[in-house]
Amino acid sequence: MILLTQNNFPMKDLHIKHMENTVIKHVKGLSADATRYQKKMHYKYGGIVKILRYIEYDKKHGVTNDDIVAIVEKLRSDSSYEEIRTNEGFLDRLKEIESSIVNTPTTKILTK
Repeated sequence: MILLTQNNFPMKDLHIKHMENTVIKHVKGLSADATRYQKKMHYKYGGIVKILRYIEYDKKHGVTNDDIVAIVEKLRSDSSYEEIRTNEGFLDRLKEIESSIVNTPTTKILTK
């Protein structure tokens, strides 16, 4: 008899990677020489509310708060993110995400 186990979150790794890319994009901020289109897209999709919605979506698909905290710590200390840490406002945006994640319950946040 073959016993099958169900994988509740089959794409968890993909959502962890998506969440990491989302956090990095927000923490980087908008470059000083951004085009009009980049500014428009940043205004439309780059605010903290949208970022938290993306993170909430990933949490529905298996990403835990521990994974988010691990990404934040990785951004603070990993040498591969040294260039991102030199951006102006990096620490403020990172703290903003961190405080928002810590203060939210594990249930749904920011519903429209």
